[in-house]
Amino acid sequence: MNLAFPLCCEPRHEDQVRDALGACIGFLLERLSPPALVAVVLTGSFARGEGSVLPVRGGLRVLGDLEFFVVLTDARGRLHRAMAGWGAEAGRRLRALGVQAEVEFGPIDLRFLRRRARPSIFVYDLRQHGKVLWGRRDVLQEIPAFAAEEIPREDALRLVFNRSIEQLEAYDALDRPPGERLLDTAYRQLKLTLDLAGSALAFAGLHSPLYRRRPSAFARLVAETPSLAARLPADFGRALADAARAKAEPAASLPWPPPRPLAEERERLRAHIAGAAAVVAGFLAWELERLLGLTGDLAGLLDAYLARPSAARRLRDWAKFAVNPLPAPLPVSHLRAARLALRSTPRALLDVAGARAYLALSRSPGTPAALDALLPLAGRHRPRDAAAQRQAVVALWRWGVRNR
Repeated sequence: MNLAFPLCCEPRHEDQVRDALGACIGFLLERLSPPALVAVVLTGSFARGEGSVLPVRGGLRVLGDLEFFVVLTDARGRLHRAMAGWGAEAGRRLRALGVQAEVEFGPIDLRFLRRRARPSIFVYDLRQHGKVLWGRRDVLQEIPAFAAEEIPREDALRLVFNRSIEQLEAYDALDRPPGERLLDTAYRQLKLTLDLAGSALAFAGLHSPLYRRRPSAFARLVAETPSLAARLPADFGRALADAARAKAEPAASLPWPPPRPLAEERERLRAHIAGAAAVVAGFLAWELERLLGLTGDLAGLLDAYLARPSAARRLRDWAKFAVNPLPAPLPVSHLRAARLALRSTPRALLDVAGARAYLALSRSPGTPAALDALLPLAGRHRPRDAAAQRQAVVALWRWGVRNR
């Protein structure tokens, strides 16, 4: 196993995190073996040496996920379905080591790295910063090299859409036990700020994978781009610097338990999530105007974005949607999906549905958004109230986009 690299900003926690990573590899090796298993790759903040951990009663709490890509010679349906449940099992094993963490195992076919990995933020970060913990040390070199400025602008835009949908999920999770969910939600607010700046940088051809470098890089971009500055609140730069510091030193910014009662903390986070929609809208509008070559309000720009994919792209993406190896979380109407194929791709429809639901949340949490024409759900399963809409968008996005 290869674990000899920095994992987080606080060296005193490194040994315990390494033990957790070793346990996750052991978990996988109990279920997979060569030649089917080629490599286990760590991605995300810990692979970049920027992992966030918080001392809590009984051990450590990992903020965010421990994210692994499991490189296989053949990663088709059966393993996708099995691996979907492995993360929770591995997480329970880590608790015995005093580490609380969400674990994600994502299967990747070796052929994807060789033939289908296209320039994107995800692929760039995987190739540049992914760490092979077990298996073929050179496996990431299978990905063709490309420069940060080759990342497509639409991929940067999708990062904003993704974070918008995650905010819907975080908002509704506030009402569920246990109280520790509040900590996850507070951490997501930091990530939202950091990734909004990251999206704009990547959109401008200036992708900055390291969170600690984003405040200065973003400040330069804003100084050189008056149109972006006009879309953002005046204090966004300060909020970004605060988020970068908190990511590196969470104990100082995210104490747990919080200094206020849980009910008060819940309401504070709920208001923060709704209030951040205006900032997200500013980034979306700025990027959409430049991507589409149009000006106008955000509603019109989102409609224009839906019309952008070609007929061939729509057909290809709906075919992939239809053969998803995981069971759909809600009853999907194939007739409705066929009609929606005339309008856009599944991903663009979910992106716009998520943005509309988030903007509705900022206006009034109980007011439904106009989503009926965007979701491929059977008639009686179409969500009617705002909370059901949010949950449907999140469930379909996780199934059709996030877990693919």
